[in-house]
Amino acid sequence: MAPICLIEALPSGGWRVNDSALCILKNVQQPVQVIAIFGPKWTGKSFLMNKIAETQQGFQLSLPGGPCTEGIWMLCFPHPSLKEHHLVLLDIEGFDTEKGDKRKEIKLFILAVLLSNVFIYNTQGGVTQEELQKLIYVKELPHLVKAASDEETNTCLLASLLPHFIWCSRDTILDLNMGEEILTPEDYLNDVLNARQGAESSVCWINKLFLQPRLYDICEPCPTARFVNLDSLPEDQLAFLFKKQVQTLKEYIFNKGTKTITGGEKATGQMLACLVESLTSSLSEGDVVPLDKVFERVAWKEGSKKPDSPDCSFPCSNFTEGNTLAHPVVSTTRDRKQEFGEEIKCVGPSQYSPKFERVVVQQSGKPTSLTRTRKQLSVNMEKPICLIENSASGDLHVNQKALEILSEVQQPVIVVAIVGLYRTGKSYLMNKLARKQKGFSLGSTVESHTKGIWMWCVPHPIKQDHTLVLLDTEGLGDVNKGDEKNDCWIFALAVLLSSMFVYNSMGTIDQNALDKLHYVTELTECIKVKSCNSKDEDDSFHFARFFPAFVWTVRDFTLELKLDGHPITENEYLEHALQLRPGYGAKVQKYNFPRQCIRSYFPSRKCFVFERPVSCVEKLRKLEEVSENELEASFVKQAQEFCHYVFETAKTKTLHGGHNVTGTLLGNLAVTYVDAIRSGAVPCLENAVTALAQIENSAAVKQGHEHYMKEIERRTKFPTATAEEFSDVHAACEKEAIQIFINRSFKDDDRKCQGEIMRVIHLSYEQFRQRNEQESANLCTQVIIDVSRSLEEQITAGYYSRPGGYQCFIEDQKRVVADYKAFPGKGIKADEILNNFLNGKEAVAQAILQTDKTLLEKDKEIEAERVKKEAIERDMVVMKQKEEALQQNILAQQRSYEENIQQLKIKMEEDRIKLLEEQERVMDSKLKEQNALQEKNFLEKANRMNAEIENLRQEKAKTESQSWVSAALETVGTIATVALPGWGKLAGVAPLILSKFVRN
Repeated sequence: MAPICLIEALPSGGWRVNDSALCILKNVQQPVQVIAIFGPKWTGKSFLMNKIAETQQGFQLSLPGGPCTEGIWMLCFPHPSLKEHHLVLLDIEGFDTEKGDKRKEIKLFILAVLLSNVFIYNTQGGVTQEELQKLIYVKELPHLVKAASDEETNTCLLASLLPHFIWCSRDTILDLNMGEEILTPEDYLNDVLNARQGAESSVCWINKLFLQPRLYDICEPCPTARFVNLDSLPEDQLAFLFKKQVQTLKEYIFNKGTKTITGGEKATGQMLACLVESLTSSLSEGDVVPLDKVFERVAWKEGSKKPDSPDCSFPCSNFTEGNTLAHPVVSTTRDRKQEFGEEIKCVGPSQYSPKFERVVVQQSGKPTSLTRTRKQLSVNMEKPICLIENSASGDLHVNQKALEILSEVQQPVIVVAIVGLYRTGKSYLMNKLARKQKGFSLGSTVESHTKGIWMWCVPHPIKQDHTLVLLDTEGLGDVNKGDEKNDCWIFALAVLLSSMFVYNSMGTIDQNALDKLHYVTELTECIKVKSCNSKDEDDSFHFARFFPAFVWTVRDFTLELKLDGHPITENEYLEHALQLRPGYGAKVQKYNFPRQCIRSYFPSRKCFVFERPVSCVEKLRKLEEVSENELEASFVKQAQEFCHYVFETAKTKTLHGGHNVTGTLLGNLAVTYVDAIRSGAVPCLENAVTALAQIENSAAVKQGHEHYMKEIERRTKFPTATAEEFSDVHAACEKEAIQIFINRSFKDDDRKCQGEIMRVIHLSYEQFRQRNEQESANLCTQVIIDVSRSLEEQITAGYYSRPGGYQCFIEDQKRVVADYKAFPGKGIKADEILNNFLNGKEAVAQAILQTDKTLLEKDKEIEAERVKKEAIERDMVVMKQKEEALQQNILAQQRSYEENIQQLKIKMEEDRIKLLEEQERVMDSKLKEQNALQEKNFLEKANRMNAEIENLRQEKAKTESQSWVSAALETVGTIATVALPGWGKLAGVAPLILSKFVRN
């Protein structure tokens, strides 16, 4: 079978178990041996597993710096040495000692250990304590796994349940000579393990938990090839010592028997599937894993339930010769092709259909009711869910279940957050925006009801392909909580996450109301724009670039909107309330400060006033149960105007530079900010954007590459008739893949990720091109064998060794050639295979010619010359085809370069327009504020804004110029020489292509 993703770690911290992989396991009723491999990235884990599986078409290999295996991937097939057993190989995502997600890596390590009965720790860099110390995750094992649920940690008992531990040190040759004594690898390992270490070191815990660990040193597979195309290297090109060492390792592993559970009972494939589900569920929920209970549950399910799902019922014919398993995913899901619009293939993580998806989240409890579209672009939640939890101690946590929901939203989001004092009716307004009578909880007591920040995702009522995300926040100023700093963080998070910020208050906008809005004056302590600024440096003049639109809603408003006897609008009422007082005294400064903050930080301001919805106090306490007909008509109208304004004017949430935020990005943004707050740091907008760009750009590379792989498989029928035909399919698929990458990526300033998508697509193109050639060669070889079988039999029988036999041989050979050429769909190797066949028959033809006594010597010479000339002509045809194929490959790289440049230029122009719009919006806001100050004779404050405005003008002028575009395109040209190996042959063409795009 082809490898298939068994478990995928989600960005939100949850896990996705592939039901297709579970079905494969559930169909295996035989005992299984499970081998798992774990280690740092780019140490050759997948290559070693393929050697154990004795296949070159197994786990996908990764090059240093390139995309790696993600999650846990599985190969399952009949055991090569144990009869009536199956072998399950688990290739685990490599860990990164410096930048890795330790929480995810710990759980992957625990899954690898608990699922396997042979655990391989794979490293490079020598057999040293430093390499063992990298396995820091082993220290967490006794804290997260217990042998028995009813006792404290029993290391000895736990060790008896863990797998055999093998340390594979790659690209290493041990020096076992110790003077006259020659050490064994076990002696060498014992010396490393028993060297003095701290009681809590990784080496110490390996000694405690794993009985009789083994060491295997494995040399480089092919010193001349290194990591380049190892999967395509013929077996005879691998180093003899490498093959011998791998064979020794395999013999040891295969002698270790099967996976067992409590009491030594052998685990079947079905039991292993149950174990996968139980362990991922326990780890996702953050529970300590009690092995006795887990094994007991697995054994009970094995005894009480057999697989009865039609998806898991595969015919015995799936098991074919050669110890392989015909891939049941393809055969099983083929019937669903019409339902989902495409065939499911396991070519990368998350490629399987949502039909086969089980999502495990970190939080237990009843799932939130959620309707997902087939394409999973948007969600329509029936009720809100807590996004950011606020514990009793004041600690903030992001709810994993909410992140799961946001990860399904691939549309741009419009985020409206509401903040205000407790018991001011915020939740009611948000329910109106959701167009629901009930949703966000309305409290009717004197304490704050909503805790933390709650989220409700609904389709936007006006803007198609957008999701409206409503954020209802915990009421500020709750006397029972008494934590001002916690309120400040809630306020700051609402500002940072939203694209429209609604501040809700009661009564009027007076000094008391502005005093209660003191949180806005503390934003400089809660938010930083640039990471390079010192802690005390004020960069709040940048806030207008990042902050949302500001809306002040005034509830139970009873005053008449008049000023100096003249009617005024709601906005004029707000602007009047935000007017500054002249002077420099402490009282004036205190009066002006909150007003100045609102005027400076938010790019736009709007005000709505609402009369009391009902006069009856009892109805007011149960407002969510009151029908609209019972509400005051003026209130209903005011609420409608408010909702209409939000729907019409609230903009898509964007990052600096105008990149649209999707639900997935919003979730990552929340995690980034909350993690910063929890660590005691101040959330930094610049750092957040950089971190999100790294996550999103890596995902964009992966998504684009997966699309390319899937579409090549879907659109290509191998072998193709010509190299050009395959090249055209490649070009179309690459164009779409680059478009996917370009649309999703942002802030790829050094173009490394664009270089990466170019590189991985080129490598995949080379693999598909080689596959195209190989499948053509295999088919042509089989055809030539079939059509020449009679000829071969005649040659073997000596039929042509008689007078006139040469002419019979030539006629029969011509018939073979004609039959061969008549066979359709042979592909691009047709002429080469035919030429090889005819060249191979030249010696036979020459022998028959020389023994044919009916021909004169002169006739024989003429015939020999004719045959020689035809052979030369055939060789020339084949040589010309190879040159054309090479040229086609180079042209494909040129086309790839041009496509990348073209799409990047379009993307950069779109980004430039968005950035200009952002800069103009901020400039207009600053100029408007400066004019307002000048009109009120605040000349000194107005003059202080000159520097800000001048900086904005300079940035705008730089954005309007084209010099940075040409510099970025040149960067891609430089990266292309590395990503596309054949690009160096077009070095003279690149500047011409580049100048054409810059000029246009």
